[in-house]
Amino acid sequence: MNHEAYIEQCINSIINQTYQNIEIIYLDNASQDNTFQIGKTFLEKSNIPHKIFSNKESKTISYNLNFLFDHSSGYYISPLSTDDWFEKDNIEKKVNHFLTDSKIGALFSNGYIYYESSKKTVLNDSSNFKRGYIFKEVLTQPDCLFYVGFIYKRKIIEEVGKWDENLLIEDVDMYVRIGLVAKIDYLDEPLVYYRKTEGSASKNVQFMIKGLYQYYEKYKHVGWLNMKKWLAERYRALAARFIDQKKNNLAVDFLVKAIKLNPFGLRNFRTLLYLIRRSF
Repeated sequence: MNHEAYIEQCINSIINQTYQNIEIIYLDNASQDNTFQIGKTFLEKSNIPHKIFSNKESKTISYNLNFLFDHSSGYYISPLSTDDWFEKDNIEKKVNHFLTDSKIGALFSNGYIYYESSKKTVLNDSSNFKRGYIFKEVLTQPDCLFYVGFIYKRKIIEEVGKWDENLLIEDVDMYVRIGLVAKIDYLDEPLVYYRKTEGSASKNVQFMIKGLYQYYEKYKHVGWLNMKKWLAERYRALAARFIDQKKNNLAVDFLVKAIKLNPFGLRNFRTLLYLIRRSF
């Protein structure tokens, strides 16, 4: 990615961790600016064990995560995008928490959201965080965890399998598979920063739509969740977002999709009434 403005902050936040028994596996995803060289220079000046790689052409997130995993050797794995960064005690506190319960397979913390356009930092609302075997919750309650700064036991990824390279949205699927066999836990303190930019994948609606439908196809046969209703709720939520943005044509499209999948869904009709009120 083209993160030359952010890469120094990201790498410094890793190099300066209070927990120093780490390695850095740095993979540049065919950036077109100076991201790779800046990162390479910083790592070569550090005393942290590291490996440096660069893709000749851009690859998917899942492919890159699997490449990084295959070239790592640590007992714990913590992926980090080069536009995000850690508090200095992030890894130490998470490693120590792993030691309190052998059944924890993955761990996250709360964090800050940094809005690049306004330069404002906002503490994420952690009131809906969940812990335990939360394979269902990670699909139905997107705010039940904070996605940046996850740390995994290596052996749990070896057990459930690496990131699915057929999916556009790779992280939730990994959490589902881990949550089926191990606990996912959290620290309710902000230890990471998520940089939100205009180019963030979560803002790309077509990307999200395709990614959500891939989840529907992958999990539609499970017995623990009605995936038609799940997909309908995702479409309804998108419709509500577009109503708030006064993009009523898009709102109608997604609300129709939601009602077709779940014709008796009460939230669908509440959103329809909301659309009607906002249209006048």
